[in-house]
Amino acid sequence: MTPENVKNIAKVLAVLIAERGEYTYVDKLGYAPSKDLVFYYLREALRDLHSLMRTEIKNSNVRNMLNEIDFNQVERVITDISRIESKRELREITSMITSYALNFSASLIKKS
Repeated sequence: MTPENVKNIAKVLAVLIAERGEYTYVDKLGYAPSKDLVFYYLREALRDLHSLMRTEIKNSNVRNMLNEIDFNQVERVITDISRIESKRELREITSMITSYALNFSASLIKKS
């Protein structure tokens, strides 16, 4: 799992935070104790992203970040997470994803 792949999935969460003010996925994902819950929260975030993509995004910085997301890399992260065996490693990757997401969203909010 490369940092670039992780950053792409973090951008999904960052867009939701910056555009909708929703920290729910970051909070839940950061504390998810199992892979099935990680997948559930990621699925819900991606579903909400689909909904957001069908609306007009007024903030140009959020629009730009959305356009930067490489969904092939997002898919790779999901596949890589499915291969994780230990809870420690799962916590590390979810913490990394959520940390990047908060950093990206803070950058977007600051630019607004």
